Amino acid sequence: MSEQKFTNWHGNMKEEWTVENDGRLRLDQTHDITQLLEDNKNARNSVSSWKKYDSKKEFHQVLDLSMTDVMRIKKEHGVDILAQNVDWKYVFKLIQTHYPYMKTTTARL
Repeated sequence: MSEQKFTNWHGNMKEEWTVENDGRLRLDQTHDITQLLEDNKNARNSVSSWKKYDSKKEFHQVLDLSMTDVMRIKKEHGVDILAQNVDWKYVFKLIQTHYPYMKTTTARL
């Protein structure tokens, strides 16, 4: 008996289910984040996003993460950024050093 594969698309997220020869079921997920990376790069390069802002009065977007990034941080660094108590200083340091493509600003996090 050969492996059977079934593919489902959810937007730009691909789920590929495989029924293996021994009867086990395996799920592989891929996510095309090409547009997100391009948008982040454009935001970093946009002069208007460099303007000074008062963090006590207004918000400023500094990151744009995909769920792929969230899962990668959890798997590679053991940090679940969706949890209740997150050490954001540590998370920002991780992003600054390992994942700068997630940033939408040139400012240091």
